Order: sequence, then C-alpha cells, then structure tokens
Amino acid sequence: MRRLVLVANPAASGFTASLYREVVSLLTGPFDVTAVWPGGPDEARGVAADAAAEGYDVVAAMGGDGIVHQVANGLLGGDAALGIVPAGTTNVLGRIIGYPSDPRDAAASIAASQAVRRIPVAEVTTDSATGVRHHLATFAVGAGFDAAVVERAERTPLAKIGFGPLHYAWSSLRVLLEDYRNRLPHLRVTDEHRSADAVSVMIQLHDTYTYLGSVPLRLAGGAGGPAAVVIESLDPVGMVRLVGRAIRGRHPGRLRGVEVWRGFERLDIEADPPVWVEADGELLGRANRVEVVPAADGLPVVDTGPRPRRRRFS
Repeated sequence: MRRLVLVANPAASGFTASLYREVVSLLTGPFDVTAVWPGGPDEARGVAADAAAEGYDVVAAMGGDGIVHQVANGLLGGDAALGIVPAGTTNVLGRIIGYPSDPRDAAASIAASQAVRRIPVAEVTTDSATGVRHHLATFAVGAGFDAAVVERAERTPLAKIGFGPLHYAWSSLRVLLEDYRNRLPHLRVTDEHRSADAVSVMIQLHDTYTYLGSVPLRLAGGAGGPAAVVIESLDPVGMVRLVGRAIRGRHPGRLRGVEVWRGFERLDIEADPPVWVEADGELLGRANRVEVVPAADGLPVVDTGPRPRRRRFS
C-alpha cells in the first residue's frame, strides 16, 4: 500500500478539527496515513525530510503557504511527492498548480491520483551576519520591498489571518510611504549577462502570482516564469501602475525604472545595508547577499488532474 504523511498546521485560518478528521478519512484507504501536527516550522521540515528518507510516497501539507513551504523544503532532493490540502488564507502554490480550492476536494484528488509531475522551484542561498543558509522557493522570491511588506505583515499575525489580502495591501502602503518612497538604490543585481542597481527585486517562478486571492498577478507580463522584476525606484503612483499592469497581464518592463529579466541561470543580489528577503511569503531574515538558482523540474507534486467527486460524511 502507498504511504502518506499528513503534516497539518492547526493554526491555519481555515483549519478545524472536523475538517481535519474528514481529510484524514478521505486519504485513508488509498494510503496508509500517518498524521503529524508539528510544533513549528523546523519540525515540519524535519518530518517531511524523514518521510522522504523512509520512502513514503506522498507528504501532504494541510494549512496555508507557510506549511507548504516548509514541507517542500524538507522534500528537496528526494522522491516523495508533495500534496497540498489548502486550509490557509491565500494558498498561493495550490492555486498556481491547479489544486482544488476546497480542502476536501483537494484531499479526494490526492487520494484518487496515481500521477506525479515536477514543477519549477528555485534554490535560494542567503548570506548574512549569522551565516549561510539554503532554502527552497516554490513560487516566488523577493529582496527589498515585498520582503519588507511580509515583515510588516508578520508583526500582527492575527490581522493577517482575519483580513488576508487587505492586511497585505495596508502593510504594502505603509512600507511604501514610510520606508521606500524615494529610497535610493541599495541593491546590486547581476546575472550572467546584465547588472542593475535597484531598491527591490521580485522573482516569480510561474506565470501567475496570487497574493490577491483569486486575482492573478502576472509580474512578468504573462509570458511564463521564471522572471526577475528589477525595480530601480518606488513611489505610490509607480506602484499603482505596476500592480495594475500585473493584474491586466501587461509587461511591467515598459514602466520607467522597471526591468524584467528572463533566461537567467543564476541571479545574485548584493545589499548594503542588509535587506529583508522572503521566499513564498516566508521571511528568511536580512541578508547581505542572495543567490537564486531556478530549477525547471525541481519538485515532485501529486498531479491531481480532473477533480473527483468526494465522499460525503455525516
């Protein structure tokens, strides 16, 4: 029988005990299920790594983007496939790769699937005063403005859970007006062919980026990822134009002070002073240097395909 580890985050905004029991029931039968509630991010990553090393077929993350990010990091380099049971605020990766938005439907799809496919990811290395650390990003990496927004949003986690995209929008406005308005470039961005000075770099690994819930953002003009959006300066009007073009799928590189880089095998960012860095909306801390290396087929995921009808429970 195939084996699955369900790594659940009971603090996720959509998590309930009854939903959890239903998800476990849906997965049991097609899988021999081991359910774990980790005590924190490091434990979640460790559980996923141990399951991969022990030959489990699937490690499913139940919760929001945070638990998916940690489980994916634990699976890096192994053969176990990632499954996603969305029970968070935005569930970005699940939306991007086509998982059902209802956690019960997602669990039923995982249970019914025999297929695995690989999705693009990026290996992210940060160098700071505390040392060198390695991470995996499944849909986005940011250095500068968007990472500072994540840091600001994390200061009030209850507002993040309760208000979701509105909380991020308010945090974005505050960071822009208080910290980034008219800021001089402090990042040196380079790849194999180009270099630029910037205040922020946003890297997307897929065509869409969905922190606005169901509204897709195409930061690179809808031509597919990976792509780096290199921003030389920020102001309120420029930010509105950038977001507006992203929502409409128009190329942001036509805006003054914005460049879109494609086709890079490695991107290096040097910061003076150190800059906030995020991956998949998870804060990685401040860093003096960031290296991003995309991998087109880096992570195995359960391919849910057509959505099956789930069993109903009384």
